[in-house]
Amino acid sequence: MRRSIIFVVAAILSACTGEVDDLPLAETDEAPAGIIGGTVDEGDPAVAMLRIYPEGEDFGEICTASLIAPKVLLTAAHCVTPEKVDGGTVTAFFGTDSYGEEGFWVNVVETHIDPAYDPTNKQAGHDVAVAILEEPVAIQPLPYNRVPLTADRVGEPGRLIGFGDDHEIWGFGGVKYHVSTTVHTVTPSLVGLGDRDHHTCQGDSGGPALMDVSGVPTIVGVTSFGGVQAPSICTDGWHARVDLSLDFIDPFVNAP
Repeated sequence: MRRSIIFVVAAILSACTGEVDDLPLAETDEAPAGIIGGTVDEGDPAVAMLRIYPEGEDFGEICTASLIAPKVLLTAAHCVTPEKVDGGTVTAFFGTDSYGEEGFWVNVVETHIDPAYDPTNKQAGHDVAVAILEEPVAIQPLPYNRVPLTADRVGEPGRLIGFGDDHEIWGFGGVKYHVSTTVHTVTPSLVGLGDRDHHTCQGDSGGPALMDVSGVPTIVGVTSFGGVQAPSICTDGWHARVDLSLDFIDPFVNAP
């Protein structure tokens, strides 16, 4: 049985806070499930959950991350800001259900934030960070996009993955969900995928927005922020373009 997550969630997913709120409405009467409109994801082994405990706290937050090298996770900068991680504990879970008996945990020993990230202006993108694992993981990493995204990608299919809420109302997380959707917007700093019934929510921050690039599922965005309708209802999600953060990401991936 799913359990209400014990972590404090107010700031986990800026993917449920923000000003952009002009997504198209989906023509569906289906009740939301999964990452809002999704289903449990028993695949995608490279997508992990981050558990972040600040120093001296016995509660914390969750975010989502993607393995892009044997010891390197790609996640959102707002998930691992200094006030959250300095002196605290960060661990990564690989598996489907963090409450279950399957899967495994790995300690995170370093986190680094894209220096271009501005926490006061997430619409400027660069909400990108890396988390360095204590030991390498024997899972095939996901590729990340190196090709500039352009507006002609609007309407193409994509997929979102995360360990966040599986209902519109905040308060659940810790199980991996995914949803297939389409690109609705490409801006100079962000890529928007989904509609009001198929999108990310709190706890999905840092997770991958995937599209085919040269026929290969590739991370094109990192889940960053979204809109909110009272009372605390997630309405959409936007993703920082990774092709704009290559100078930051590449040195960690290529490190010996």
